Amino acid sequence: MLKRISIANYALIDKLEVNLDDHLNVITGETGAGKSIVIDALTLILGQRGSRKNIRAGADKLAVQGVFEIDPEGSVAAKLSDMAIPLEGRTLILNRTLSRSGHNTCRINGFAVTVAQMKALTQDLIDIHSQHENNSLFQPSAQRRLLDAWGRDAIAPLLEKTKAQAARLKTLSRQIQAQVQDDRTLARQKQMLAFEIKDIEGAHLTPGEDESLEREQRVLENSEMLFSEVETGRLLLNGQEDQSEGVLSELSQLQHAVERLSQFDEKFKPYKAALETAQAELSELSIELASYQEDIQFDAGRLDEVEKRLSLIDGLKRKYGDTLEDIIAYGQNLTKQYDDLAHHDDRLEAMKSEYAALWKAYRETARTLHEKRVEAARPLAQAIEKELSDLAMPRARFVIAVDEDEQVIAPWGNDQVAFKISVNPGTPIRPLKEVASGGEISRIMLAIKCIFGSLDHVETMIFDEIDTGISGRTAQVVAEKILALSRKRQVITITHLPQITAMADAHFRVMKSGDENSTQVSFEELDAEESRQELARMLSGARVTDLAQTHAEEMLAMAAQQKLIDQAKAEKEVE
Repeated sequence: MLKRISIANYALIDKLEVNLDDHLNVITGETGAGKSIVIDALTLILGQRGSRKNIRAGADKLAVQGVFEIDPEGSVAAKLSDMAIPLEGRTLILNRTLSRSGHNTCRINGFAVTVAQMKALTQDLIDIHSQHENNSLFQPSAQRRLLDAWGRDAIAPLLEKTKAQAARLKTLSRQIQAQVQDDRTLARQKQMLAFEIKDIEGAHLTPGEDESLEREQRVLENSEMLFSEVETGRLLLNGQEDQSEGVLSELSQLQHAVERLSQFDEKFKPYKAALETAQAELSELSIELASYQEDIQFDAGRLDEVEKRLSLIDGLKRKYGDTLEDIIAYGQNLTKQYDDLAHHDDRLEAMKSEYAALWKAYRETARTLHEKRVEAARPLAQAIEKELSDLAMPRARFVIAVDEDEQVIAPWGNDQVAFKISVNPGTPIRPLKEVASGGEISRIMLAIKCIFGSLDHVETMIFDEIDTGISGRTAQVVAEKILALSRKRQVITITHLPQITAMADAHFRVMKSGDENSTQVSFEELDAEESRQELARMLSGARVTDLAQTHAEEMLAMAAQQKLIDQAKAEKEVE
């Protein structure tokens, strides 16, 4: 609910700050005093369009701030979370400034947002009803939600079912559309995939094969040099055929000499062990060289094969990946894509079959939902007609039309719900938004609000001169209904009726003052005595008579008694 509103440099308002009561706030004042200016300013922080024409003369910019108390678990808090805007406790602060240069700034809890974001957030904060604005409840979607709320348990499970079915149908439709492509495009894709798959699979690649081939290539290219070097090594180790003095032979002799020395002097024993190790390792080297020499081939054909194979691998790397592992993985992915395309028709038919079956099930659910709505529409219309009768519209005829469109797929089913009314006998039934009289619109909305009580989530309602065209007993009924409504939510009403004024929990008076050079609107909260005097003025006119004073006291006493009655009812409902 709205706890405080601050306005600076808006139209005739220089600066004002108003703290509002949680229940019934009444705004009064002479005709033309500017009572609606505060409401007009309030619409700026609700995301409505602003105009530089509303900036007070002599000022550079206007500013409006609203401080709200909201439910941390409610829909507004959820929207804040979606916007990544933190909520401290229960306080929501909205700011809007508009400069003459056209600079428009919106902030939610200090975070800059767009006008559209501010409007989206505040849809569940305040309902404003005036002679010039349609209430949110005049929208078809809001009327459908009201009918569903009236239907309660009979409608809620069906709504959950249509929501789930519609969501799945939407997903399937998107997937089917994605699958339905031009046959020639699919053929070209398959042809390209098949070519690349054949290119890769035909090479019969093995991970690490390129490294092995490169080593073999180096050997083949240098086979003559390698043979020569191996031969040199063998001769050095084993000696020439006509000369037995090779490194191994001489090492054996050295080993024998050190053996004899170590028998006489132990300091040669470590060298004996080193020579034994060297003898063993060099013998192994001699064997390895002999074996390696036997394997060396002067095979020009094999070298050509290796080079061709490496050339093939290099070509595949340029096209498909930096390594053989990359190429093999790419080929596997191509095969999967090809299989997907090959099974395209099968999957498409499967999805179409599921869509057809689900569409049939959705239609059955939506049809049942339609029937339940039709059942709920008549008693709701009758209840609204009863409320309208109390509000001086005894001959009004209210109709709730529920029209079914079988081609629609929506989470709420395929019904279009429309609230319609004929205010007087002989006049046609028309949608609510086409009702011409502002007073009739306000009373219709009051009737609807009185029936639904706390079924909607909007905590603050504003009625701008709802008393148009009513008086006497009807005025008292309107006052009592507004009072009852204010026990369950915050109500702000601009009125000329003393009956409504007497019910106020907080009473504000708007006055216009000024001189030849300037005019301004003041907005002040009245204490109990000031409120009684204002009520007496409303009853008597320009001169407050003793009779008007007495009448005002009687009305306030009756209002106090009515508040006690409504409070008792509210407490009983809580129990």
